[in-house]
Amino acid sequence: MTNTASSSLETATCPICGPTAQADLRYNFDPYNVVACSSCGLNYLSPRLTQEAILKLYKDEAYYNSNISGQGYDEYLELSGNWIKTFTLRLKQVSSYKSSGKALDIGCGPGYFLTAAQNLGFDVYGLDPSDYIVSMAQKTWGERVQLGLIETAEYPAETFDLVVAFDTFEHIYEPKSFLAAIHKVLKPNGVLAITTPDPTSMLAKISGKNWVSFKLPEHVFYWSPETIRKILEDTFEVLEIRPAGQYATLGFLFRRLFRLTNEPGKVVSAIINFLNRFSIYSDNGSLTVIARKKA
Repeated sequence: MTNTASSSLETATCPICGPTAQADLRYNFDPYNVVACSSCGLNYLSPRLTQEAILKLYKDEAYYNSNISGQGYDEYLELSGNWIKTFTLRLKQVSSYKSSGKALDIGCGPGYFLTAAQNLGFDVYGLDPSDYIVSMAQKTWGERVQLGLIETAEYPAETFDLVVAFDTFEHIYEPKSFLAAIHKVLKPNGVLAITTPDPTSMLAKISGKNWVSFKLPEHVFYWSPETIRKILEDTFEVLEIRPAGQYATLGFLFRRLFRLTNEPGKVVSAIINFLNRFSIYSDNGSLTVIARKKA
């Protein structure tokens, strides 16, 4: 959590049902609330940080080296092997719909998806709003990785065969504008793949308020299979929705489960270092949706 001036907070509304739809409180994380639209059931954060404030949070190195477990992407840069394996698995799930061509990763971070996709034969490109992480990614990928948002990026229309937004859609403030921008840059019959936390998953139900995907203030929407289908259906044909997870070390999962800092003490650190020797595929309560662009 962050200590935030009230001037940086705003009230959100349901992007599916509009500003007149009522919302019911699910969980309080002062000063933030997770609410549910009383009409469609979409879970979202309100109040939340303004988009201007959240983009400032993403820009700095501290977001990728957070000392607050569960905030930012603590340990992300240390776990490249597991992330490449995770993205390879997700790409294999996409391969029956799109197995080659130009691929764009929105929210590409240091470029682990780009490595996985290139290994499978894709022509890869990345986009991210963080100055720090783009400068890091460009050391490997050069101008293939750009700084910015898809809504304002200058990609020509119908450029990409595949667009992915893995662990990104939950961060998006204006999902309809985001999807419209993706629709524009996809070629005819192009494919979109999204992985995002699912509040109706078994892990979310069991964990309640302690669900690992309640990462605040970054995660502003929580999409179920039903609500993500609704937001997509006007411009995309939903091909498949399935549960998703990730490869992770047992140490990473231990830290996330107990929300430990990067300096948990000597004894706990020794336990984590031992657990980091082992990696498993873990259901983290997310979903993957694969969809095809409608004409």
